[in-house]
Amino acid sequence: MGYTGVNRRVREAMVSGIFYPDDAATLMAAVDAALERVAISFGGVTKTRPSAILTPHAALEYSGDIQAAAWFAASVGPVDRVVIIAPLKRIGESGVYLPEADVFQTPIGDVEVDTGACADLESCGTLFSCSDIPHFESHAIEVQLPFMRRIFPGASLVPVLVGGDAKVASSLARAIDVVFGDDMDRTLIVASSNLASSIVAADARRRSYDLLRIMARMDWRTLAARRDFAGSTAIASALAVGTMRDSRFSLLRRSDSHRPGAPGMESIVNYAAASWHSGGSA
Repeated sequence: MGYTGVNRRVREAMVSGIFYPDDAATLMAAVDAALERVAISFGGVTKTRPSAILTPHAALEYSGDIQAAAWFAASVGPVDRVVIIAPLKRIGESGVYLPEADVFQTPIGDVEVDTGACADLESCGTLFSCSDIPHFESHAIEVQLPFMRRIFPGASLVPVLVGGDAKVASSLARAIDVVFGDDMDRTLIVASSNLASSIVAADARRRSYDLLRIMARMDWRTLAARRDFAGSTAIASALAVGTMRDSRFSLLRRSDSHRPGAPGMESIVNYAAASWHSGGSA
């Protein structure tokens, strides 16, 4: 934990130089290049901003273009606040963790935390607490921030780590409904999660397709019950938010971590970018 200004708490960039470049110019160029490749393949900016996106949280070299597809799809209209929901890394622990930090650092500039919104969410029940420790343990929010900085440089961040079952997902979704209410039209929800993984490529691919089908039919309860991938509760929480009712699912891009020449026993992780548009519009 660092401090800046008048005792402002800073969540330092923990995986810069590992998951993405720690040099500002190099990172900015890599993010911009990924967004440009997506813009060309998509044929321009999307017409309407989605209510929520799914984006993976691997190293930039593995999932950068997939992340870019999700963030590019959201680059329409004003966004004042980005709520990033990611998996809690503590296996078997249930709860929702907001940060104590006022700022999340990135090599290309700090991201301001909406501390008021975090405090309001914390007050929504005993499942909610504020602690920086789980946020230091996870990179799933941090790796989204370079894209957020480039797409929505003036937006504030609500970083949420969640673990548990459908009850926890429902509690987080209802809290988001209560806290943000009429501001949801200027709020973007981001589910930061990879899909299935396995040393058997076909198995990882099959289970990932199954997960995407569940997302497409908005079956957040079934998704929250899945225990074969870490992001079940995070994605389920996003889907259970009130404004997501009757949303239309769009699969934007898919990939995996396999690289030619990789060891045969290496686990293969599947990635996807997806978006949900409220009311079936896209």
